[in-house]
Amino acid sequence: MTDPFAAFSHADGPGGYDETDIPAPTRWVDIPAEAAAQAWAELRTWVETLRDRFSLDHHVLPACWWRHNTHVEALAALRDHETASYLDTAPATAPVDWLRALRDVTAMLRAWTDELGCDTTHRPAPAAGVAFDEAGWDAHLRADVDRRRHHTPEQAAPLQSGM
Repeated sequence: MTDPFAAFSHADGPGGYDETDIPAPTRWVDIPAEAAAQAWAELRTWVETLRDRFSLDHHVLPACWWRHNTHVEALAALRDHETASYLDTAPATAPVDWLRALRDVTAMLRAWTDELGCDTTHRPAPAAGVAFDEAGWDAHLRADVDRRRHHTPEQAAPLQSGM
């Protein structure tokens, strides 16, 4: 039987890290090609363990979660949060903070999965097809710069949300 926590151990110290090796957060897009296969394998192991530990079904984690950048980024961040929350140097309140993050991220994952339409099978996302409104952007930028030139911060009107 393999060790289900092997993916969490990165050093010999307690919690998988020694005191001098506090892990940095993972910015998924910055993982170099040489490290990508290992990073994917570690994330997959962690996600499968997370799915089992918290009974996360296909409404939260579709079978194709790894094909969706939103899911990958959120899961990598959640893994990093858990890792940091259980370091020997973490405060005793850190696990509760991690559980709050788990709650928040699973809510996001559920919403994103629902929007994707993926569950037990992958459904490719339709092409975005929305062109950026260059003219609107330019007009907004000119108006904002003009407003800033003619008003002090106290006099400036708040930005309009468009809602």
